[in-house]
Order: sequence, then structure tokens, then C-alpha cells
Amino acid sequence: MTVPMSENRRARLIEYVPWMARDYVTNQGPATGLVVLLIGIMTIVPAIRGLVGGQGGLGEIPPDIAANMLRVMVTPLVFIGVLFATNGIVSNDRKLGYYRFFFSKPIAPPAYYAMTFLVNGIGLLLVSVALMGFWYVTIRPMFPVELLGVVALMYIAYGGLGFLLSAAWRFDWLSLVTVLLLANVGWSVWGNEQGLKHWLLFLLPPVHRAADVYGLVIRDSGHAFPWASIAWIGGYGMLCFVLGLLVIRKRPLGTS
Repeated sequence: MTVPMSENRRARLIEYVPWMARDYVTNQGPATGLVVLLIGIMTIVPAIRGLVGGQGGLGEIPPDIAANMLRVMVTPLVFIGVLFATNGIVSNDRKLGYYRFFFSKPIAPPAYYAMTFLVNGIGLLLVSVALMGFWYVTIRPMFPVELLGVVALMYIAYGGLGFLLSAAWRFDWLSLVTVLLLANVGWSVWGNEQGLKHWLLFLLPPVHRAADVYGLVIRDSGHAFPWASIAWIGGYGMLCFVLGLLVIRKRPLGTS
């Protein structure tokens, strides 16, 4: 019995998943956790000393203070996690020539890199769970499941852009940071402008809506659910991701 080519490709692609997971677990995952922990120690420990005083010890931070601290820490978790998870996701294989080995077998490059993107995203969620376990012990016993949804959504939003940039050229991490910086400045300065400047902003990621998404981690009951922000941010990331797949499909991997 002859196995159809599509099933054969799927089977070969699945064989790569453990190696993709191993790469994340041994590289991006620990780096993400350590950097976020370092940022947390540098920012949260002084705040605990100043705000809490004698109100609580290890794992007994008052709930309102712990909630505010968690909202602050979500931003570096997302940014560092996405930056590490998408850095070189396509461009490194082009630069180092690994694509010659990966695609010597009948595997579609877009499917391979889409799977890598998915595996790295799941890895980031697992890192988030591990960090929340550390938070549970050291700050306060709390584990808002909304955090995982926020991390997943922002991974699609910023990670989709990082995926596109990595598919396009080798300077992906630098260009990702630059685009996000320009988007922050642009939406802050020209967000309320009219005319061409305002419409050009829609080419940049909607970073001005990120605060609405981060607020879902521990949401105030009086605030409406930010459906518009979720749709805009998620839609932008998915569009970038699809464009990245098109670039991989159309552009020869041997080009740098």
C-alpha cells in the first residue's frame, strides 16, 4: 500500500517536534525564565521593601499589592518571551545553512516553520506556568488562568511580527525591537492625528491596545471586556504570521 505524499510529509514533520521542543527547552526557555526572574528581582524586591514593610513575609504579600506587581511583570514576560522564541526562527537556518538538512526530506518549509512557531509558543506558556509557580511561593498564592490567555494572545501579536521579520531577513530581533519602539512612539504622538500620518500608523502593531490585554490578567469587574483590542492585536499578529509563511513559500531559503 502506497502512503500518500501529504500523509508522509505530516509524519516526517511530527518526527521533528521532539527536536523543536528540545531546542526550546535547552535554549530559549531557560533564557526567558532567567531574564524575567532577574527583572522581577530588580524591580519587585525593592517595591516589596518599600510598600509592604512588615505587612507580610514570604508568600504573604497583600493581594492588592501582589496584583499590581503581577500586572507590571506581564509586560517583560511577554516581550522577553516573544523575542527569544522568534529570534532567528527562520533566519538562523538560512544563515547557517541548516535548511539543506531539514528539507532534504519531503517536508514543506512553511509547515515546518509554522510547527516551530507553535512549539515555541507552547514552550513560552510552560515557562509562564513555571514562573507563576515561583510567584505562588514567593509573592502570594495566586494563579490567574487569564495570564496564559494573555501570553498566548501577545505571542500571536508580537510573535507573528517577529516571524515575518525573521522570514524576510537576518536582522529579525533588532528589527522587531525597532518596529515596536516606532509603534509606541507613533501611536503616542500621532494616535489622535488626522490624515496620512494617522492612517500610516495602521501599518504598525497596535501597541497602544496592549494595556487593555494586559489588564485581563487581573481584571477589575467594572471594566468592559476589551473585545476590540483583542481582535485588533490578534488579527494583526495572525496577518503577519500568514505573510511570513508566504515569504517562506515564495523566497528561496538559500538567499540571505
